[in-house]
Amino acid sequence: MNSQLSQIIEGSKERLRLFLSIGLGIFMFMLFFEPFSIFLSDLNKRLVFLVGLTGIFFVLMMLVYVVISHFFARSRSPIKESFLSSYVTGFILMVLSSIALTFYLRYVGMVNMSFFTFFKILVISLVPPVTISLHDTIQNLKAHNAALILAREKERKRVERYEDEFLSKTVELSAEGGRDTFKVVVSDIIYVVSADNYVEIVFKENEHFEKKLLRNTLKNLQLLLSPYSNFIRCHRTCLVNIHFIDQLRKNYNNYWISLKGTDQKLPVSRQYLLRVREVM
Repeated sequence: MNSQLSQIIEGSKERLRLFLSIGLGIFMFMLFFEPFSIFLSDLNKRLVFLVGLTGIFFVLMMLVYVVISHFFARSRSPIKESFLSSYVTGFILMVLSSIALTFYLRYVGMVNMSFFTFFKILVISLVPPVTISLHDTIQNLKAHNAALILAREKERKRVERYEDEFLSKTVELSAEGGRDTFKVVVSDIIYVVSADNYVEIVFKENEHFEKKLLRNTLKNLQLLLSPYSNFIRCHRTCLVNIHFIDQLRKNYNNYWISLKGTDQKLPVSRQYLLRVREVM
């Protein structure tokens, strides 16, 4: 029993601010717009009447969304999920609010009942369930968005960990015919530039930039490095490691990229400009 009471109290704390805000909004609306002809000339009595009306909404919201929802949530009934849906709960609150407000206005406020009066009662009774439904929807969207961000961050870290392991492999680059071979860690390759029948490989070794000249074509080296997603073509003569790209720059109609840790610039042709911008 004490455990159930504690759960109800915790549930009421979570909803308390929302219910108070809705009650205050209804109180201010009734005070300034006076949708009903209440035969109370004294201001103090009118304020007491409106406080009582607001209290009815507050008590009903607490009853429907905290107490009743708690007991039905503990039920083993197979229909509890549909019963506790926001639409059904909101409908229950609207019906109870309409009935309570009708009796309160008729027998306490001495308001003459008419079809238009019932219509206004129905509209006002719709305010709490609609507001609560919107609030819950926004909160659920925020929670879902936070979960997606967390999942995306975990996935990004997993991909980065995989890339670090994958790019730490050593690749063997060789000249045509296999007469000259050269081994280098994939992540240390900065860029490759073609020069006639040769390719110049620029790589990082002990925090210094080194160069290696091989008799081969840029097309062959691009094919060899194709399993590694960090290499892109920026020009018909250049292959670059995207991890070393600093900025994409433009001078009139010419584009080039600057590299981290060096003053070297690599040209960017229009054919590969879109791809370079995507990885930036």
